Amino acid sequence: MGTPLGPVKINIGDKVKDQFVVKKKLGEGACGQVFLVHMIDKNGKTKAAMKVEPLMKSKDDEILKMEIFVLRKVQNSRHVCRCLASGKTDSYTYVVMSLLGKEMSEIRRRLPNRKISLPSTLRISIQLIRALEDLHEAGFVHRDVKPSNLAMGLYNTQVVYIFDFGLARQILLPDEGGKLKLREPRNKVMFRGTVRYCSLNVHQYKEQGRHDDLYGALYSMIECLTANLPWKGLVRKEAGKVKENTNDATLCKGCPSSFLEMAKTLRKLTYHDVPPYKTFMEKLKQDLPPKLKM
Repeated sequence: MGTPLGPVKINIGDKVKDQFVVKKKLGEGACGQVFLVHMIDKNGKTKAAMKVEPLMKSKDDEILKMEIFVLRKVQNSRHVCRCLASGKTDSYTYVVMSLLGKEMSEIRRRLPNRKISLPSTLRISIQLIRALEDLHEAGFVHRDVKPSNLAMGLYNTQVVYIFDFGLARQILLPDEGGKLKLREPRNKVMFRGTVRYCSLNVHQYKEQGRHDDLYGALYSMIECLTANLPWKGLVRKEAGKVKENTNDATLCKGCPSSFLEMAKTLRKLTYHDVPPYKTFMEKLKQDLPPKLKM
């Protein structure tokens, strides 16, 4: 995180732009704080989440600005929370979003052996791939797909949501005719993501493409199902070596055949390729027990 201009001035009970009342702090991360807010409407009971980031000295350090930009571009996806408002005060930038349910990482931690069942993992995987397809079609890569950035809906409890777009990058830009074209990859980039879930490309400082997000999805789902990844707990350099030397069969041991097929396909894709989302989803559906076919 960059250098803030000053501390965030926010207290419980504060009104934000006469639209929301701050009720309590929900959490804090590297990029700022999250508060529960109530919308100032007829009954004052509509709840939402407000993420705040201190005003930064450099515009390049404004992570929340990117998150707001991406959120507004993917509002048509059912796998992204609603963006209710955004703006700035004299000490912070904020975005107000619909509340989500529990994060996937928390759900897994509470289960016996920290494992999610095969049918549930498959259904989550199908929705996650659909969510990433929506994001990619809008022109962005997430660059930090992991269980703690996935959640079930608070009210739509069967719907998987992806969030936290602070590290996202726009890879499709409109040309003079308005048609989206893929940006040329940079030769070398900084490390962006989380060691446990990022692809080998990220360790090698390569530009992340759409297939790299799908690697994050695959690694996340393998962990949800088996409670393990071969490089779990290793630091960046060592984790990269293990990823490079782990074959697909070893990686997908104890997983359905659709996971192995996905791993083999991802290995062949490059930055310029559009992943076969529909094929991945169909293969995952085929591994569902007959009574649970989607």
